[in-house]
Amino acid sequence: MKVLLYNHGSSYNHGCEAIIRTVADLINTRFPDANFTVSSLRPHEDMEYIENDAGRFRFINSDSLNRLTFERRRLIVGSLATVFHDIPVFPKLFAETVEAARESDVMISVGGDTFSYGKSAEMSTVSRKLRKYCDRSILWGCSIDAKYLEGDKFRYKVDVLKGFSLITARESMTFDTLKKLGFTNCEMYPDPAFILGAKEPAEPLFDNDHDIVGLNLSPLIIGYETVPGGTVKSYATLIKDLLDRTDFNIALISHVTCKTSDDTDASRAIMEITGGSDRIKIFNHGNAEEIKGVISKCRFFVAARTHASIAAYSQRIPTLVLGYSVKSLGIAKDIFGTSDGYVVPVQSLNGGSTLSEAFFGNIVIFGNRVGYALKLHTAFLSFSGRHKIKYLVKLLTELYTRNVTAVLVFKFQLC
Repeated sequence: MKVLLYNHGSSYNHGCEAIIRTVADLINTRFPDANFTVSSLRPHEDMEYIENDAGRFRFINSDSLNRLTFERRRLIVGSLATVFHDIPVFPKLFAETVEAARESDVMISVGGDTFSYGKSAEMSTVSRKLRKYCDRSILWGCSIDAKYLEGDKFRYKVDVLKGFSLITARESMTFDTLKKLGFTNCEMYPDPAFILGAKEPAEPLFDNDHDIVGLNLSPLIIGYETVPGGTVKSYATLIKDLLDRTDFNIALISHVTCKTSDDTDASRAIMEITGGSDRIKIFNHGNAEEIKGVISKCRFFVAARTHASIAAYSQRIPTLVLGYSVKSLGIAKDIFGTSDGYVVPVQSLNGGSTLSEAFFGNIVIFGNRVGYALKLHTAFLSFSGRHKIKYLVKLLTELYTRNVTAVLVFKFQLC
């Protein structure tokens, strides 16, 4: 089987890397000889982090404009797609991706956030145009807020989404929205990154054996704050409380290191405000499995990036999430039954103690309860996931044999 994975940015975003790895792993459980072409904005960055075992992956340029800066490329392609719902000379601009689609048995849009916000005109147009060359298409692991689907403004986006052979929503809030809007091609399945492996760190993270609190902050989420500087100052307040009230070590962990959005910049801003300490270290190296290994050493975790939180959740680490969209709310709701106490809206941070109070009041005090819920959730994923995979494989098999009318009958629900 030949599979095209597209709408992928770069493995400098280790959440994107985790999706590439785990989607391939899931498919290889049924099709061990399947190979994957990854259409990427930065294929050279992918090759730094993803091992090409036995030629399983082939990385190609998504288009001939990806040598431009991210901003210039978006201005050109995004503007054309937004205004005209088209990309002129598409077969020429996206030549490598078009050729890969022609040769593929199925193509999968893997960017979990690619349809999450706004009109998603570029992603919608690319997906629509590629169907001319491969009519078996899957949008895997999406989260989309209802406000970005409802109304005439988003009609083009909704029409393209309904054209996928299958959509898997990674949390129930998105799934419920899609069903409410009349989608018949959607199923619910957790983010594939939950099954990513973790590599043991080569050496201890700190020189002592004290417990570790992992903190992840991103420039992306800072862009959603309502009080300028409030997010970094809130993290600094939390760190001061950790230093004053506990003997915990503090690991500032980067999960995205792209030039346009590098978590390390946020970590350094925190270090500058706090003045530093030998109990605080920045960790910004390694692939997705190695970073998950670093997170595995944490007693508690605070995450801004969705896939940083998934790396912690999947290892049963009590985690507080800084949220700004439906994805963090939906994933927490599916695990704990509610997002209250488990997700802090970034818009609520003003530089005071809101984040620290949520961490000590909900995650530390109720850590055992949180860990138990995660234990049940992980066990349920393992049990139900095996059954769900059978149905995903069934669909892939039917898509592979060009029966694109298959309907999944098993409804996956998280506890």
